[in-house]
Amino acid sequence: MSQLIPSTTPLRTYKDHTDAIRAVAVFPDGRRMVTGSYDKTVCLWDLRTGAMLKKMEGHRDRVATLAVSRHGRLIASGDRKGTFIIWHGETGELLTQFTQAHSNRIYTLEFSPDGTVLASGSEDTTTKLWCKMTWQLQGNPIECRNCVRRVHIRRPASFLLLQHTTTFKSIRQIRGNA
Repeated sequence: MSQLIPSTTPLRTYKDHTDAIRAVAVFPDGRRMVTGSYDKTVCLWDLRTGAMLKKMEGHRDRVATLAVSRHGRLIASGDRKGTFIIWHGETGELLTQFTQAHSNRIYTLEFSPDGTVLASGSEDTTTKLWCKMTWQLQGNPIECRNCVRRVHIRRPASFLLLQHTTTFKSIRQIRGNA
């Protein structure tokens, strides 16, 4: 096993959060990373230098999940109160005030490959699709029997896969215009 992992010494430590980091997303270009914390903040980092580029504040509860759009233009952060916020991927500027998306914790966020839809999954047992132009709900919530811990929008962008949280077997495959 030691041959597979040559060293357990950290290459870099990111220290600007004041509580546990609960979510991490790396940008598609591999140059930046975003972290979300129980301190209710989101931090944007330069992976080459380790410098924090921006500390983003706006959540009223602990940040639980993050998503970065395919081209890195948008960051979505979701919290334990069921709200999400959209941030500019380059500058970290707040683009939307918080949106009350769910009645309970958001476990997962995912942008569609074309960036026009954001999917959210929650402890309230629903998956919802949000239009990027207005951040309004598209259609009706997708009801599930258990909390939704992961959503994945596959290519083509009109294919949403829901999986069981323990077995990871496919529960539903939803086709449509995302």
